[in-house]
Amino acid sequence: MKKIHYILISLTAFFFWGCEDYLDKPDSDDITVDMAFETVISARKVLNDCYADMNGPAYNISTRQVPYDMACDNGIGGYNALWTDRVQNGSWNPDDGGGDGNEGNIPTVGFWSNTYQRIRRTNLFLENIDRAQGDKAEKMQMVAQARFLRAFYYEELIRRFGGVIILDHSVSANDYTELTNQPRNTFEESVEWACKEFTEAAAVLPPVATATNVGHATSAACYAAIARLRLTAASPLFNTDSPVLSDYTNIQYYGNYDKGRWKLAADACRVLMTSPEYTAYYGLHEYINNTLDPTSWEYYYRGYIDRWFTVGKEAIWISYPNDEWEGVRVCWNNRQSNGWNWVNPSYSLAMEYEMYPTGLMPSDPKSDFDQANSLNGKDRDPRFMATIQAPNAKYDAYGFEPWQGGRASDPASQRTGFCMQKYIDPLYVDNGQTPRNQCRKNILRIFGFDEVLLNFAEAENEYSGPTPEVYKAINDLRARVGMPALPTGLNQDQMRQKIWHERRVELAFEDFRFFDIRRWRIGEEVMNGKYIQGYDVTKPKDGGFYTVVNVTAQPMVFLKQHYLLPMGTSQILMNPALQQNPGWPKLATATN
Repeated sequence: MKKIHYILISLTAFFFWGCEDYLDKPDSDDITVDMAFETVISARKVLNDCYADMNGPAYNISTRQVPYDMACDNGIGGYNALWTDRVQNGSWNPDDGGGDGNEGNIPTVGFWSNTYQRIRRTNLFLENIDRAQGDKAEKMQMVAQARFLRAFYYEELIRRFGGVIILDHSVSANDYTELTNQPRNTFEESVEWACKEFTEAAAVLPPVATATNVGHATSAACYAAIARLRLTAASPLFNTDSPVLSDYTNIQYYGNYDKGRWKLAADACRVLMTSPEYTAYYGLHEYINNTLDPTSWEYYYRGYIDRWFTVGKEAIWISYPNDEWEGVRVCWNNRQSNGWNWVNPSYSLAMEYEMYPTGLMPSDPKSDFDQANSLNGKDRDPRFMATIQAPNAKYDAYGFEPWQGGRASDPASQRTGFCMQKYIDPLYVDNGQTPRNQCRKNILRIFGFDEVLLNFAEAENEYSGPTPEVYKAINDLRARVGMPALPTGLNQDQMRQKIWHERRVELAFEDFRFFDIRRWRIGEEVMNGKYIQGYDVTKPKDGGFYTVVNVTAQPMVFLKQHYLLPMGTSQILMNPALQQNPGWPKLATATN
């Protein structure tokens, strides 16, 4: 027992040492609270330091370089040192991690502790902003922005862990008894607290950011956050009287089913979809190219790609990566373009994209799909080529030849015969020199209007069935890429499957699939015992490459405990009142 006591002291000291750098960045390492909050101008630097977290690996895929999709059935890592492989094969434990999900760090223990550091920064800001000299109205805006950021951090914890410890004030580094004795709030308390914070911040914030404040919180971002959180909370994992595991408590789920929770999610989306103060700014991306036929596949494809390089109508809340775009390009592009091919989309994801313009699934005998000729672009949903580089695909400035002997072949990184294209400028050419050639810089949409439409369609279908509003939301998304409308006469279950399909192809590699299969409670169905499949990259193009094979020697493992992420030993030692999520060991690696 004595050993645990000493570990607790050291872990607590480490935790607070990590939190004390919240004022380091604005001016210097020796800045004081009085100096930081002397004026509104100086306080703005502190708030900007809080915003900087949006550009880091926790929430910015471009900076993290490892999409969560690689930890489920959408893809696999380009080499076996990424954390996603351990999640797929079920070998992870509560003490894996230490970071926010980049490269080898599973975002469990690190994500929990790092998020509370981010929460502490916003709490310290909120506790000190009143002392700043300056315009009162501007301070009110800053308070609302900080409250939004804090609620967003909690939302990200809730969707991963369930109920959280709600701290609406900073915990002193000299008195940590509160932190070491506080249990987690219930799931319902956590959701309601965050939604209340978003709602009250929305009442103060403007509907859209100005050109000089791109990336700042807005009331639109507040409603988008409410919609996402309400949708998560209304989903089968949490909104049920039959939990995944029998020892779930009100920390992990509501404890009952309430159909009205779906309505709360739909209503939050409806605000953004129908209120004039938002429809004036937000909607589906408008692409203009006077040299292309606006009804052509090429036009739809170009327009879908353009969304990632334009602050357009779909961008409700965005961030930029910390590092230069060429660094991300190296990780994600194919070996033929001097990239590393870290992201290998799965064959099952590739087959999810319909044929163009018929809307038939490739598996449909009437689709005329064939492996060698129907995976290189222009007879598929335009989102396919804009999301996945397929064998023999030709982009403006590069191609993709992943078969043995092809220019993109690499036994270490090329595992499925596919490469990720989303976020990559198709005009980019890498000559392998340093500095690398420049190209358009990616814009990461943390909240996008396409997600709002998908969230609305799902929530409204669960509450009211396949109403005309549900059809319109999905058909609008499909029309913008030239795909046909959904068939009429669908029942609720059929519409549910269509919505799930649309989320998978629209939001691929945007960190949604990992959470969707959990909140829908289908993780065991789509992962456990299944293999990530791809083409046989050990064979030449005309010598067996297009044979579909299991990429890994062992099938994926998804157990019931995997629906929620675990608490780490360090957190439980520091706070004995912290309840571990069911199925995970309370103390994974500690010894008495």
